[in-house]
Amino acid sequence: MFSIKNREGSPVRGLPKRILPLVLVAALAAGGIGAVRLLGGGAGREEIVTDLVTRGTIRSTVKGTGVASARESASLDPPASATVLSLHVKEGDHVEAGALLYELDPTEAQKATEEARKSLAEAEKGVTSATERLQAAQKQLSEAEKEHQKLVDARKDLTVTVPFDGKLMDTVSLLPGAEVSAGQKVATLVSSDRLKLSLYYSYAYLEALQVGQEASVSIPAATASVPGKVSEINRVELITPEGSKCFEAVISLENPGTLTEGMAASASLTAEGGAIYPYQGGRLAYQEAREVTAKVAGPLQVSYLHDHAPVKKGQAVLVLGPEELEKQMAEKRESVTSAREAVETARTAVETARETLSSAQEKVQKALEQEEAMRIKAPISGTVLTCLLEEGSKANTGQMGILLADTSVMRIEIQVDERNVARVQNGMPCTITQTGLAGEETTLEGTVESVSLTGKSENGVSFFPAVVRVENKEGAMMSGMSIEYELVLAESRDSLLVPAQAVQYTEQGNCLFVRSDRRPDNAIDLDEATEIPPGFYAVPVETGLSNNAQVEIKSGVEEGTEVFTQKLVESGSSFDYM
Repeated sequence: MFSIKNREGSPVRGLPKRILPLVLVAALAAGGIGAVRLLGGGAGREEIVTDLVTRGTIRSTVKGTGVASARESASLDPPASATVLSLHVKEGDHVEAGALLYELDPTEAQKATEEARKSLAEAEKGVTSATERLQAAQKQLSEAEKEHQKLVDARKDLTVTVPFDGKLMDTVSLLPGAEVSAGQKVATLVSSDRLKLSLYYSYAYLEALQVGQEASVSIPAATASVPGKVSEINRVELITPEGSKCFEAVISLENPGTLTEGMAASASLTAEGGAIYPYQGGRLAYQEAREVTAKVAGPLQVSYLHDHAPVKKGQAVLVLGPEELEKQMAEKRESVTSAREAVETARTAVETARETLSSAQEKVQKALEQEEAMRIKAPISGTVLTCLLEEGSKANTGQMGILLADTSVMRIEIQVDERNVARVQNGMPCTITQTGLAGEETTLEGTVESVSLTGKSENGVSFFPAVVRVENKEGAMMSGMSIEYELVLAESRDSLLVPAQAVQYTEQGNCLFVRSDRRPDNAIDLDEATEIPPGFYAVPVETGLSNNAQVEIKSGVEEGTEVFTQKLVESGSSFDYM
């Protein structure tokens, strides 16, 4: 029996199977101590390879490649074809956000601004004019509606009524169907039940008389005396032929029904126990007389007009036909409709004018922005990566001008296998390795910034895009540079480890075949189809993390235990893995 070990005393693992026979020959010549066991002789010999359970750190990682790009970049191309008046930066310059990069000739942009402002002034005039037309149309409509409403309200005026109790006088004679015009007088209404008498008294009695004072009115024609009261005292000055100055006193009295206007009358008043008489007598007059007129025009339908006819307040004295009024209402309705249409037309004109104004304002704003855009400023802080402009030369629209990038923070797009994406989280550290032009390697630490929730598929392989953020304060990483990355998905320290090929996957679970002089207490028996090398026993184990080379053993064996890894079978002049 012999073994192959490295300088540290650990068995050699992972040797190519075509080289291994030479190593074995050397080991046999040196007399090894048990890592490889020869079984049988000649062709068909078998060799058992073993290893030891060791303690160390195991990591589960994801590796791959990607391309670095700046977190933010901006291509500041000429917004219009114009001459470069001044250029303030060159490639490699670092600029702050808001810094002026270059200026283009603004002449054409200024012309466009001036034209836009002229259009704006015309549009403002258009809005003012349209608004004035709308206001005039609205006023005309309001007046037409008011006039129409007056005609509607005038329907009640087709019946002419009297405003108070009295008697009709001076009535007109009208034939049925006669046209009565608006405002035409048809009668005089007098208050026949109340009369008044105007008399003049000497100013010597002015202080002795007062409104409401009782008076005795005598009417010679009726040989009667009727009570009355002083209703007014007017300080007029009537001079008599004898040279006396008199004031006016108006006496009101009830008509017993036998008195009428024009009758001669006089009145005596009593003051300080004596009678006071007027300068001269007067004549009776009605207390009130008012003309009765037609408020609207129309043909006569019914007339109750008769001289001396007694009437009561609100009594109808004349009824006119509605034909003329309805004709006027129809004409006014047409005026209202026409005025409404004029208002709508004017309102549409105002809306159109305002839209034109808004469009003109936008054009002015855009023209000003275009004029300001001729002064190109940095939207971000960063480094000028490319500058294809020359001062004094013409720059054309669509031409690349200046490429600006913020390389202080780089982003790397990576692809995470669908089997590992669930373990990749935001904030997870990521090791970045880049190779320089001279072949030197630089290692940077990054952080997972985002992981897509939607997978993609290319060439039959599914993956999830993710972005890694890398601080690049020293500028070691350049945009467009290829990199290699490694994500540590999990890590276990001070753990028991075995080679990946040492773990045997059986129907009874994961096992290790351990070398022992006696059967371990936790050894199990496997089915007869499972071949266990002589001197080895199947021991169940609990496994943890694993990678391509190692597996973590959480329980079942101890550190230093020798375990079976693989069997080699000689085939011709070489050994093949089994």
